[in-house]
Amino acid sequence: MRFFDESAGESVEIPDTPRRIVSLAPDITDAVFRLVPATRVAGVSLYCIRPRNSKLNGILRVGSYLKIIDKRLKAAHPDLILTTLGAQRTITDQLRSQGYPVFSVPVPINMWGILDNFMRIAAVVNAKDVAFDYAAKLHDQMSALKGCLSPRRVYWEVDLGGPITAGRNTYVHHALQWIGLTNVYGDVRDSYFQPVDEETRTRKPQWILYEPKKDYDRTGQKRLLAKLQRRWGNIPILILPHDFLAHYGPALVDEVLPKLTKLME
Repeated sequence: MRFFDESAGESVEIPDTPRRIVSLAPDITDAVFRLVPATRVAGVSLYCIRPRNSKLNGILRVGSYLKIIDKRLKAAHPDLILTTLGAQRTITDQLRSQGYPVFSVPVPINMWGILDNFMRIAAVVNAKDVAFDYAAKLHDQMSALKGCLSPRRVYWEVDLGGPITAGRNTYVHHALQWIGLTNVYGDVRDSYFQPVDEETRTRKPQWILYEPKKDYDRTGQKRLLAKLQRRWGNIPILILPHDFLAHYGPALVDEVLPKLTKLME
């Protein structure tokens, strides 16, 4: 089976039904496990945490988001490697140069892009029959979430070794807007960037939505909250789980946004 991979600018040859799939991005892993049996997944990244059940137990971790452990990847004997564009472009090119069958999906800029990626992945792993019904359910769940919260101005920040926030051409902005919230940086054309606290204050957020880094210890939440309060004063602060809004797999629709709406009701 041949697929045209836009990132490669050429067709990619993969098996009709891949049996040893390696996913190197959490959003893709989230999608793959909804589409194929766990027995068809040969490896995932260290950052893949969904599905949040035993399905990930025992599956080979072949590397991080930006670095592959060559010995482990070879041991997985992949007949398909799935990557995302953007930060993984260099890894993708390296794997292709080594002869691995790689297919990349784009980083979505809105909620519809999440559904589109789901269908792209389904086509590559030969699970389109399953995907149509699943995508329809996700669409219905999206529709039910539209405008479900009272309007509030929010500032979202994720710790990636430093503060990062989202401008208007991002799925994060669209997700917040979709449920009724206003991203205070929604007028900024940059996708993801490092904000300045003084500028953020002038935009008058009514809530701070904060995602800690991967190794965050929730037992230290009081210390973290105190640190954030020193930055933001009396603005309400919601400390979110790691990889919460900073996740653009289907779980954003049926897990993350429903939980966020409950937290902010």
